[in-house]
Amino acid sequence: MENQPLDHKIICDIIKPETKVLDLGCGDGELLDLLVRYKKIKASGVELNENAIYKCVERGLTVLHNDINEGLRGYPDRSFDYVLLNQKMQEVSKVDFVIEESLRVGKKVIVGFS
Repeated sequence: MENQPLDHKIICDIIKPETKVLDLGCGDGELLDLLVRYKKIKASGVELNENAIYKCVERGLTVLHNDINEGLRGYPDRSFDYVLLNQKMQEVSKVDFVIEESLRVGKKVIVGFS
């Protein structure tokens, strides 16, 4: 794990093993893949970019094609141990709504900024 970005290492240290994690704006799935390998999590992602979704699928990850600004209607309350918003807040147009939805579906929310 020595070649990973610092934010990924920090998040990996925070996440408890064998938990359920939802990564909002998961990109190509690099962070989720790391968590699956090192923490044995049950991973889910949400991503808008189709090319990034294809990369996630190549990694064997489950990803929903959706805009997080529209909410997380498909997920029940508190259905994840962690919700990740890493390096995505600058791209979100409805910050308060996205955080509220994250807190609704997750027991804990991790927000990362660059």
